[in-house]
Amino acid sequence: MGFHVEINSILRSDEYSDLTVGETRPFRKQGSRVFFDDIPIWLTQSDWTALAEIQVIAQSRTPSEVKGEFQVLHLYSGKEQQRVTEMFRRMYADGGHEFIYVLMSPETLRESTRSGTFAPESLATQKFIHASPANQLTRIANKYYRDNDTVHVTVVRKSKVTAPIKWEPATGGLYPHIYGKLNMAASEQTITFFKNDEDAFQIEI
Repeated sequence: MGFHVEINSILRSDEYSDLTVGETRPFRKQGSRVFFDDIPIWLTQSDWTALAEIQVIAQSRTPSEVKGEFQVLHLYSGKEQQRVTEMFRRMYADGGHEFIYVLMSPETLRESTRSGTFAPESLATQKFIHASPANQLTRIANKYYRDNDTVHVTVVRKSKVTAPIKWEPATGGLYPHIYGKLNMAASEQTITFFKNDEDAFQIEI
């Protein structure tokens, strides 16, 4: 059985900085689901960066929110923070979606389909392939493919990708980066999009 973290054992907030072990801080979150009050829980930023292990020492709830106080038990830093952050992003950053998306020009799609792998220049220069969540496809297409009249969106099933996938911060949020060649067998389908009358892409999947 794999390890799984229940979502009500994590407090996500960008309101906390300069934490110290032993101090207490107030918290407030939307929703009525209370935290565990007898075991440590995790404090992360909204981008899933791990900040600390904390323990709730008081809490109350209404139908719309939970508020209370927590005590800081342990602060994350360095490689430990990196490992825990990667775990949270792997488990939760994709929102439970099965797919990630890769934009390709017609020429790149033809070559990748022929060879069976996608290995763009970024793999050599940055060590990973840029992929995207669905809600960022329009922005990326209009930024990097504005000179193209057509762009292809390759729908990639994460579970079939043979290279590691890491969710990492970039403009607009967290993005899936593929650390190795993309095996095209992981592609479920390719959807073609054309520019609209305003000479822009509008991608909705």
